[in-house]
Amino acid sequence: MSKTKNVIPDPILFQKTLLKWYDKAKRDLPWRRTSDPYSIFVSEMMLQQTQVKTVIPYYGRFLKELPNWKTLAKAKEEKVLKLWEGLGYYRRARNLQAAARMVVQDFNDRLPDTLDEIQKLPGVGPYSAGAILSIAFQKPHPLVDGNVIRVFSRIFLLRGNLKSGNGHQKVWDLAQQLIPQDRPGDFNQALMELGATLCLSDNPQCLLCPMLNLCEASQRGLQNELPEMPKAAETVEVPMAALLIENKGKILLKKRSQDEKWLKGMWEFPSAEGKTHEEALGKLEKHLKVTAHRKELHAVRHQITHHKINLRLFRAASTKPLKLSKDFQWVPPKKLTKFPFASAQDKLRKWVLSTSDRLLKN
Repeated sequence: MSKTKNVIPDPILFQKTLLKWYDKAKRDLPWRRTSDPYSIFVSEMMLQQTQVKTVIPYYGRFLKELPNWKTLAKAKEEKVLKLWEGLGYYRRARNLQAAARMVVQDFNDRLPDTLDEIQKLPGVGPYSAGAILSIAFQKPHPLVDGNVIRVFSRIFLLRGNLKSGNGHQKVWDLAQQLIPQDRPGDFNQALMELGATLCLSDNPQCLLCPMLNLCEASQRGLQNELPEMPKAAETVEVPMAALLIENKGKILLKKRSQDEKWLKGMWEFPSAEGKTHEEALGKLEKHLKVTAHRKELHAVRHQITHHKINLRLFRAASTKPLKLSKDFQWVPPKKLTKFPFASAQDKLRKWVLSTSDRLLKN
């Protein structure tokens, strides 16, 4: 155990103060109305790197279509991705289904309730394991996410990089020392709730915070200086080109392969990236043996982590029948929405649908 233990003057007071506030102030969220491990597991996978308000409608739709481990395990990947469409970080959806298959096949349709076993499931790391075990099974396992890092950095006046190395371990040590045997799930949720609603990154609401008298940073007026975050990765511009290819009133779509860097299994207008849009267009022309018009039809921007996608749509035509693999489909415009598209390509799809009558006549 690290020396961080001496930082906590009264763990019991910390726990009681936080839980008393949580009982009065917690938001009414759908996954807090259930003790079903499957529902809680789904919510935790969706909440990774995604805001609560964004997750709520997806959570309800997902459980309605895939209400248990078996239905998720047996579902077609395309259906799972379609239900996830717009949430981003699509690896989570594939991991979720892979985890369901393991639960059904290896754990007799029951979510494992030990730290070692649950972390064998795809997509389950220390944070997710702590959240699920404490909330679904009331096991006293801690968790650390961005909210917890921010709360602890201020309450305990922790400086330096808390997202990796010794600093990150220090936060985990504190979380381990503070987790109560009674109501561990509520305690973990209370920590995250405090960070999400009061102990905000910008303009923290210190005067409303139940931990005000226990918070070193607030007492010293340093709350706006913490946490000290590592320098963000530099933004990388990614030029991409996509092609609108039409034949007899149908539009060509392509399914991204498992070898792609991003968005495996998602559908799109055939696209490629390059150092320039011209280079990207050249790749598409060579691969599909088509000729693209250089006047763009539409352009969208989208960011994935620190990559800024600059995606431009061009029309292309072929003088010969296209030789296409099974990953391509000709689709009438009215059926475009049946396929799972990622955010940037979805913006193109919406534009194509809004102008399809004019586009397909030209």
